[in-house]
Amino acid sequence: MVKVSIIMPVYNGSKFIKTSIESVLSQTMNDIEIICVDDGSEDNSLDLLKEYESKHECIRVFSQENQGSGKARNYGMDEAQGEYIGFIDADDIFVDKDSLELLYKKAVENDADIVSGNLKKMTQDRKLIDNPNCVEGNYYCFDRDCVITPEEYGVPWAFYKNLYKKSFMDENDIRFRDLIRGQDPVFMADALSKVDKVYGVKTDFYAYMFPVPGKPYLKVNNSLKKLHYTKHYKDTFDIYENAGMYGASEKYKPKLIKYFNYSIKEDDLEIFEIAMNLFGSTNDYFVNFQEDFDKFKIHHILNKIDIKSTEEYYTYAKEEISKIDIATNSKLTNNHIRKLLVVLNSETYEDYRYNSTVRKNNMLAKKNERLAKDLEKTKKLNQELENSSSWKITEPLRKIMDKFRS
Repeated sequence: MVKVSIIMPVYNGSKFIKTSIESVLSQTMNDIEIICVDDGSEDNSLDLLKEYESKHECIRVFSQENQGSGKARNYGMDEAQGEYIGFIDADDIFVDKDSLELLYKKAVENDADIVSGNLKKMTQDRKLIDNPNCVEGNYYCFDRDCVITPEEYGVPWAFYKNLYKKSFMDENDIRFRDLIRGQDPVFMADALSKVDKVYGVKTDFYAYMFPVPGKPYLKVNNSLKKLHYTKHYKDTFDIYENAGMYGASEKYKPKLIKYFNYSIKEDDLEIFEIAMNLFGSTNDYFVNFQEDFDKFKIHHILNKIDIKSTEEYYTYAKEEISKIDIATNSKLTNNHIRKLLVVLNSETYEDYRYNSTVRKNNMLAKKNERLAKDLEKTKKLNQELENSSSWKITEPLRKIMDKFRS
């Protein structure tokens, strides 16, 4: 049995494969195997992997039809022969040369099921910088060797900065779920829910290429991905709460609220429909975030009234709104409140349409009134400027400039 199996899923990773594999091969720890699983790449990734396999006995290459990185990792875990398992993606790297050895030593000394290192951020041009998640407190960052509880780990991100005992993973059937997006936190939550402690080592173990900044949810771009991404939150909450890890569950919920707020900004009704199907309009998941969840519901229910344009849905919408505590919700915008008042003061959908038109006309009239006042102010300022002495003095110069421009 080798000491550590490193599993690398690969899909069209030819650009960075060599750098990633070399970062593993250059570790001071030699008793390892690298299991590469090509996930139906369409570039020359598999050829590059085969070339490495022919040169290094520690590298084993497998391939499958394109099924996603989760299934590729599961394939690698089933094939792994190491006492411990680690992961690396084809565009990431191991950082400190002795980090793998340090983590393994800590794991063996303590018979640990999970041992964790630190994570660096890698920019698009492959420069290493500090991990912003440490500053933001998303998960525990080790400034010394120590032992933490699973709840202290924080949000269940960065599974790749850890080593896992192979027997622990197999006995508890901890594998990646069949999710296109969000599979990583579910996997990590599942692992954390099965241990009493996590051993930490002060070493920069892993560097991850973070996504391009300023483009949140860039990869959550179709119906199935939205479903899986939203579902992964519910799965994670369920894992934690079934294990009695309520603090860990609560720490992760603001990330879903952020996604809900994104759907409000984008008027993405599809995310709302998915969330209602998964969580229901009333549930116990958001007790500590009730105002945020209610705002999410109200925004999309109000928008859906105009989309559905039926008496039936209007009646349903009023019933749903009546169940929500609107009066004390500090998260609602003025626009939400104005529209809610129209709904609550309308008996039927036709009344609502009429009252909405009146409201819009009133708003338009007020806007026109403001524009008219602004125009008058501008005219007055121009008149004062034209009558000023400096304007008259500079008239010859302005004439010259006008002639030059023409």
